[in-house]
Amino acid sequence: MIKNLTLLVLVCLSVNFLQAQTLEELKTKKAEIEGMQAAKQAEIDAFQGEIDGLKKEIEVLSGWQTGLNGLVGLNIGSSNNWAANANRNSSSSNLNLGVNAFANNIKEKTFWRNNLTANVAWQGLDNDTKDDAQGSDFLGDRNADVLIGTSLWGYRLNQDFAISAMGDFNSSVFNFLNPGSFDVGVGVTWTPHQIPNLVFVIHPLTYHIGWSAGEASQSLNAVGAKVKGTYTHEFPGGIVWSSNLGAFFPYGDGTLSLPAELNDAGMEVVAARDAGAFEYTWINSINIANIWNGVGLGFTYGIRKSEIEFDGLQNYSALGLTYGF
Repeated sequence: MIKNLTLLVLVCLSVNFLQAQTLEELKTKKAEIEGMQAAKQAEIDAFQGEIDGLKKEIEVLSGWQTGLNGLVGLNIGSSNNWAANANRNSSSSNLNLGVNAFANNIKEKTFWRNNLTANVAWQGLDNDTKDDAQGSDFLGDRNADVLIGTSLWGYRLNQDFAISAMGDFNSSVFNFLNPGSFDVGVGVTWTPHQIPNLVFVIHPLTYHIGWSAGEASQSLNAVGAKVKGTYTHEFPGGIVWSSNLGAFFPYGDGTLSLPAELNDAGMEVVAARDAGAFEYTWINSINIANIWNGVGLGFTYGIRKSEIEFDGLQNYSALGLTYGF
């Protein structure tokens, strides 16, 4: 009996020892395979990165690259006998629509870059819906209207510099070139290969036409230098910043005599003045992409100075949801 019990104990100990040895061997084998997998995965990632880079180069050199991004902002508010509201019976509405589009054809020796920016906003406001006075209808008044387009063609001298020609206009959707400006010129474009998202244009020979606003719109022609730079940078988290700065510097002191502006009552609201051809526009946009199913959040702010259009600094802003196509 004791002999049989001793034999059983020895058998159990042997089995446990063999199981422990097998478990350690399996863990060791698993660690070895995981190490081999990590090494292979690093090689795969390196190959995939190289493939992705080649795909981008092939896409760039094979034809047109296009993109379209839209912005929509909508705000509707109303109150009815709301005592805490300064205008307890009121209604307001605001709609903002924006579009940024590009179409680029970039080859080894030539490039053709086209960009279009449009932003239109409407608002409606009635501070007292109970009185007889009629406020503005839903989206009755347009309070923003921007349309900017650029077409740039270049022939590369090397990977960084190109001889180029550009047409560029700055106007509005509903009052095209009233006011507004149009430039066409030639010079050089700098596209540094170390900064692939930067395009800087210097055109010392540019013909410029500027139009004033109003029914009696006048135009001013000038020859000068056009400078334009565009840059895009993507930050971690899918935040994209894009900046577009353009300026025209006229040669000479040519001016346009603008008459005084009168309101409906015949009162002078803007005095008569002389205006030159110098102008600049700077627009910055921030887009937080893909917050939900491709929908993001976008903000755009632009400033502009053009004496022929307005004797002061112009600016506009837009905030809303975006969607890239």
